Amino acid sequence: MTSSPVWVDTHCHVYDEAMKTDHDQVLNTARANGVAKMIVIGTDATTSRQAIDIAAQHDDVWATVGLHPHDAKDGFAPLRGMLDEPKVVAIGECGLDYYYDHSDRAVQRDVFAEQIAVAHERNLPLVIHTREAWDDTFDVLDACGTPERTIFHCFTG
Repeated sequence: MTSSPVWVDTHCHVYDEAMKTDHDQVLNTARANGVAKMIVIGTDATTSRQAIDIAAQHDDVWATVGLHPHDAKDGFAPLRGMLDEPKVVAIGECGLDYYYDHSDRAVQRDVFAEQIAVAHERNLPLVIHTREAWDDTFDVLDACGTPERTIFHCFTG
């Protein structure tokens, strides 16, 4: 007897304004198509709070808290107060993005290192976004210690 797989969406942005429907409808559509669990990703203070609020309303949804490299210039400090929320299951989406350079590269590296440290402190997985920054991403990971549970969501080699 074979069992059916349990489908998990580990990286969704159901709060995104580009969605033509509200997040409840998106989640219900996912469930209707066999997705059993979902993790809503935070990319800044606003979306991390939205992810937490959405997760709090659903037993099968969890959240991450993170600062995307595009927003590294904003600093991670505003997100620290969200780390104790019970449904936070990972740090990120974080990393380096040299393709767009929306934040200074040195600032991106510092904020990425800070989020790696938080993942270690809290024993949480790290969700990485890296674009056109492969070598620097691994330099920062090597310097800080790669968390045991690390997910590359977006990368260019």
